[in-house]
Amino acid sequence: MKSLRQANCCVSALVCSLGMSLAVLAFCISTQAADWPNWRGPNHNGISTEKGWDPGKIKAGVKPLWRASIGTGFSAVSVSNGLVYAMGNTGNKEKDVSKQTDIIYCFDAETGKEIWKYAYPQQLDPKNYEGGTLASPTVAGGKVYTISKDGKAFCLDAKTREKIWYRNLLEDLGIKRTTWGQSGSPLIIDNMVIYNVGTKGVALDKNNGNVIWENGKGPGGYATAVPFMIGQQQCIALFGYRNIMGLVASSGKELWRFPWRTLYDVNAADPIIADDKVFISSGYGEGCTLLKFRENNITEVWRNKNMRNKINGSVLWKGYVYGVDEGGELRCLDFKTGKPVWAQGGFGLGSLMIADGKLIVMAEKGNLVIAEAIPDGYKVIAEAHILSPRCWSVPVLANGRIYARNANGDLVCLDVSNNTQTVATRSNWAQWHGLNRDAKSTETGLLKKWPEQGPELLWSLDGLGAGFSTVSISEGLIYTTGMIDGTGILFAFDLQRNLKWKKPYGPEWATSVPGTRCTPTVDEGNVYVISGMGAVACFDARTGEEKWIVDAFNEFKGKYGSWGIAESPLIVGNLLICTPGGEAATMVALDKKTGETVWKTKSIGEKSSYCSPILVKRSNRNLIITMTDHFIIGVDAADGEILWQYDCKLYQANPKAINPNTPIYQEGYIYVTSGYDKGGAKLKLSKDGSAVVSQEWKDSTLDCHHGGVVLVDGYVYGSNWRGNPAGNWVCLDWATGQVMYETEWIGKGSITYADGMLYCYEEKQGTVGLVKATPEKFELISSFQVPKGTGQHWAHPVICNGILYIRHGDALMAYNIRAK
Repeated sequence: MKSLRQANCCVSALVCSLGMSLAVLAFCISTQAADWPNWRGPNHNGISTEKGWDPGKIKAGVKPLWRASIGTGFSAVSVSNGLVYAMGNTGNKEKDVSKQTDIIYCFDAETGKEIWKYAYPQQLDPKNYEGGTLASPTVAGGKVYTISKDGKAFCLDAKTREKIWYRNLLEDLGIKRTTWGQSGSPLIIDNMVIYNVGTKGVALDKNNGNVIWENGKGPGGYATAVPFMIGQQQCIALFGYRNIMGLVASSGKELWRFPWRTLYDVNAADPIIADDKVFISSGYGEGCTLLKFRENNITEVWRNKNMRNKINGSVLWKGYVYGVDEGGELRCLDFKTGKPVWAQGGFGLGSLMIADGKLIVMAEKGNLVIAEAIPDGYKVIAEAHILSPRCWSVPVLANGRIYARNANGDLVCLDVSNNTQTVATRSNWAQWHGLNRDAKSTETGLLKKWPEQGPELLWSLDGLGAGFSTVSISEGLIYTTGMIDGTGILFAFDLQRNLKWKKPYGPEWATSVPGTRCTPTVDEGNVYVISGMGAVACFDARTGEEKWIVDAFNEFKGKYGSWGIAESPLIVGNLLICTPGGEAATMVALDKKTGETVWKTKSIGEKSSYCSPILVKRSNRNLIITMTDHFIIGVDAADGEILWQYDCKLYQANPKAINPNTPIYQEGYIYVTSGYDKGGAKLKLSKDGSAVVSQEWKDSTLDCHHGGVVLVDGYVYGSNWRGNPAGNWVCLDWATGQVMYETEWIGKGSITYADGMLYCYEEKQGTVGLVKATPEKFELISSFQVPKGTGQHWAHPVICNGILYIRHGDALMAYNIRAK
């Protein structure tokens, strides 16, 4: 749960009912789509990006997918990589306080099976409420961070529960405890984990628990720190016990503060930050205010008592604030003016989040309500009574499931996946390397071991022509490309392999290693391709109607290497990004609806180098990162300015100008790798993404040819170059670059990740291997050999809706890998 907000135990005498660029930080945590890895979600604002879920499944008599007993407390769950993390206390079972413990749990998200639990001594401490855990777990980089109400901070391995480090913040630093205990959840920023502990917070090194900064010995607030940016400076908003403060994240330096005194010093609801405004609210009749801040000052815009968030915070959605007032009403306020818009009673000290324009509200007495997040009035979509009181913990939607708990520790998981809709609404793979271009599927419930002959082959098809393109899947259709008689063909099949349409898009690469390279990109009803000759085309995704074709290579005087163009289109808002290279421009943005040029970068004299770019959100900037012949470049998506270019000579000896692997990004760091004995490097970006600050490490072992790499729980996996098609399989430590293993297995190849497993498709014999994603060793669990197709085994595996897709030359095969 959140902070005391979760247990905001507030007690009244007898009863406790308990001219500067500023922008909300859009963390680009390399997290999976629709995961909820920390308190208030991946963007720290209570809003999920999940779409297509079905609120109609919430109705009277709804049965949970699974339930668990997790002990007394108010911690909300966190969901990451198919696992659910929760916390509770044994105090109601152990009357002897010396035997009372907090327990951190890890469950399988689909089945509710307990994976592990970790216990440590902690008293229940029921001070005018049930007591138990308050803060929620934070999952980042393969680790779980927690804090108890007495300040016991843990860092555990997310998969094994191994203790990485522990600190008792109150005892170690001499900090005074809050009345109802530490409640703010851990916040990860760069190499720090930040807590609302002490007068103005504490920051530890997330890797070892060493103190980076601490600001005073007094009690802290009950809210979680919220990240934001002032210009290029990373900051946090900290709602302390008597102030709201803006601090520099790296040092804890105070930039501004605004006094906010609440009865019993209970400031529990997270601040809401939008541009240069911050909204705060507290209970006990205090009310709310909207503040405007600059780097070194803050002023009040308005103040009233229209929202009194006693325990759980509000959520800002499209100009309106939605929250549960301490009087028990679900309320909607105008953010700019603070004026009330509507109110609905009956929620007690409830809580809420927002997903796909819908309020997911948990009432105190156990009623789950789905309502429209609109200012027009309270409009219920669905509701059901799912738990008994007391329910102060915020409900969580993640990957088609809603998780809710009560104070006694009854945790339920409800299915709200949309089974009647297409794959796109549940488990899309609509572009190269999936939703985040990280070669990671969000699928869970997959087989952990295959039958001896391999997983069930559901179907196969032939006739795709020459090519190495993999598939994209969206709205119930499968897209891929192939070359027939020198012409590139875009195919669309339904999920049962029936051809829906096929369309030519012009000449394809027909010389050295002939065949298509591009994986189609599907976006807002259209599908986009780039030919090996540099033509860019757009078709209607349903009908195949040609919308436009642009010969970008000739128009921008492009240059490519010996194997043509191998880039897959990147969509950024209304823009399609491609990299023709050459004399006129290095990168170009086309209007995705018309094909017209929106911007082009300057030319840096480099050829296109087979690389598909990624989009990074760093501060308030959308940054496009790709590789050319000799450089890694960062381009501002707003106007095409090349912000930086990092010379590959700084980590490669004698660069070969062949850089086909898509970069990896996580928490301000980039990793790139290339084959032919060139190796890779991890680079650190500046806070706003405008520069490369440093090279963290370089490595010569994982010199990946073109099979790609994947980052899972703090480790990089892939295969290296030992000649065509030889190579070993390698694991690197993301933090240090240390080689964890290098193992021979038939030959090098391509890699995809899903549900704790690596799917390795080696290119020498066409064997697909199921390998545990663990740094201890290359542990091959199962394998099978691809039976159809001709030519090189170069297409990358795709996993979508429980199906493994393998492309080999003119053949496509679909395997059932769902667990029964």
